[in-house]
Amino acid sequence: MRRDTIVGLVSLCFGAVYTIQAFQLPKAAIGNPWAPIYFPATLGVLTMLLGLAVLLVDRKRAAAGHRDKAGKAKDPGYWILTGGTILLSFAYGFLFEHIGFIPSTLLFLGGLLFLVNGKSAWKLNGIITVLFTLGLWVVFVKAFQINLP
Repeated sequence: MRRDTIVGLVSLCFGAVYTIQAFQLPKAAIGNPWAPIYFPATLGVLTMLLGLAVLLVDRKRAAAGHRDKAGKAKDPGYWILTGGTILLSFAYGFLFEHIGFIPSTLLFLGGLLFLVNGKSAWKLNGIITVLFTLGLWVVFVKAFQINLP
């Protein structure tokens, strides 16, 4: 079975289970009773649609004679990027509650961009990190009026 087929099937199944579970959430006691269900149900449906799209594209490629590149060796930097992303994600989850949104997001995004772009792009990485973090803070705190830790 082709890798894209597996990814599509997993996404389709995960989205279906997620959508079913979203409809099991308790309804709101005040306001719109369906409000807590809209977002997770939408995520589940989008996951199913994207899984279906992956399956259709993979089927079209298979019909056109494209071969799966499963035998090709991966770039050695792949493991560094994957491991670094996992470590940074755990650190972000831990630090978020202890030092707050802005410092933890600056460290996470800065570290992730350093992994992807390397140290030669430190100026661009720094600008993107600061602008993105502050932009998110403005959206959540000022626009949505959600206090971040």
